[in-house]
Amino acid sequence: MPLTKQFAGRILFLLLLAAGIFFITLIPQTYEREVTVPYTMLKTGEQLSLPVNLVKWYLPFAIDDSVKKNISGKKEIKTSDYSLLTTETTSISTLLIAGWKNKQKQFHFTASADSGEMSSSKIKLTYKSTLLNKWLDKGQLIKNAEESLLNLKAYMEDTRQFYGYQIEQTTVTDTSFIFLSAIVPVTEKRAATRKLFEQLINYSKQKDGGYTGTRIFYTVPYGKDQVMLFASIGISGRIIIKKGEQIQYKRMPWGKNLLVASYQGPYKDISKVYTALENFKADHSLSSMAIPYQKFFSDGYDFDDDQVVQMKVYYPIF
Repeated sequence: MPLTKQFAGRILFLLLLAAGIFFITLIPQTYEREVTVPYTMLKTGEQLSLPVNLVKWYLPFAIDDSVKKNISGKKEIKTSDYSLLTTETTSISTLLIAGWKNKQKQFHFTASADSGEMSSSKIKLTYKSTLLNKWLDKGQLIKNAEESLLNLKAYMEDTRQFYGYQIEQTTVTDTSFIFLSAIVPVTEKRAATRKLFEQLINYSKQKDGGYTGTRIFYTVPYGKDQVMLFASIGISGRIIIKKGEQIQYKRMPWGKNLLVASYQGPYKDISKVYTALENFKADHSLSSMAIPYQKFFSDGYDFDDDQVVQMKVYYPIF
């Protein structure tokens, strides 16, 4: 009798153990992964639901350039082996149905406010899987989703990927400038730009201003067929300018904050850098304290539209 009870106890233990193993390994469990990014909840939400944004970070699409050309306006992204369908989208979340060969799996991505910092948010990945699948298979789809979450964080924290240019914060070091502006027909922009800089450089020589080689420039449309040009050069000395002269002496406050983006490419595309800085400024709730400007690093100051130039674009902020 004691043996029978002992045997029955062992059987019960084994049954409970088997049930526990069955529950742990075969019953689907909910898994969560979370990262923090330096953007607001709504800005972050934009990256989760639009295929045009998903292909920039979701794997393997983010490393397949051929996919990025034909996804605008579609809800599904496909390659020969993989697919990704967006469903149940809101401004801050999306349910993705990922496919690989003959398998499918759902992954829910949600953006939420970071309680510790108003300018940042959290991205949570949620999915269901059995422990057995995670042990034996990890599931290529699960592996892709978890790696994509980390890839999204890296993408959003890399300004070159996110905005197209390396954007940093710096401070004012060049402080003394002489400045000249003009309104000219668009067709005369290049010649007028050269004339402005030549006037400034000659004026600096006449006044012993100590031209430092720094050349900064800004332009805005003016009316239908005209453009307003702002040219300036850095000087090391102090110039007393008489009342009524067109040239003005200006000082930038030393140590004040600037956004700066480096650019190398055709001169005609420099406007894209200004747009990127505007977007960065808006996304990070920064305010402007003055107009943006570009600083030439290529020799000269009058460039053809297709000429490759090196420059930096600055945006004073606070």
